[in-house]
Amino acid sequence: MPQETLSTIPSPAVRTGSRCAAVSSRTRWSSVATALLMAACVHSPQAAVPASSESLAAHTAPVQGASAGCTDTAASRSALQGITQELKAQGLAFRASCQVAQSRSGWVVQVQVLDGMKASKVVRGPLADGHDVDMGTPPGVELAGAQTGAQGFSPDVQHNRDWLRGLMARHQFDNLPTAWWHFAQRGSVPASTAETDLASR
Repeated sequence: MPQETLSTIPSPAVRTGSRCAAVSSRTRWSSVATALLMAACVHSPQAAVPASSESLAAHTAPVQGASAGCTDTAASRSALQGITQELKAQGLAFRASCQVAQSRSGWVVQVQVLDGMKASKVVRGPLADGHDVDMGTPPGVELAGAQTGAQGFSPDVQHNRDWLRGLMARHQFDNLPTAWWHFAQRGSVPASTAETDLASR
């Protein structure tokens, strides 16, 4: 019985055509896969950002030698904990740390997005999970644009600064004129700020 030999090597014309078909098919599917991955990142940016919600959960550390602007008391801990809980329900994380300086002291606050969809109900601007709420300048950095009355920012930044000022006021913290992120607990205004207020009267 004669055996038929099957050729396993296709002719050059067939080889070239199948290679082109395989390459175009591969290119098409990789383009589709890339598009789907990019769409997933746009709709769910937290997938691209490592979860770091716990990094802002601790709102304050024990403060030693703090001046009148930020003292670690039961009242301040309770107020800061209240802010932390309120913001957590709104998809935001809160951090407050005491800044002690010779000329002034106060609480330095930072607000970070945990859930952009929830946060969009109270703050504006880019709300990528794991990033700070847009306040125009970084928290804790003394820049001319960080001052409380600074102008020239987008309406979103102005809204966010007003929102933060209102939130802190509800919890008995006053915004100091030095920066949008600088607060003192009501009734414990630092000496330099009190002197400035008296001098302006």
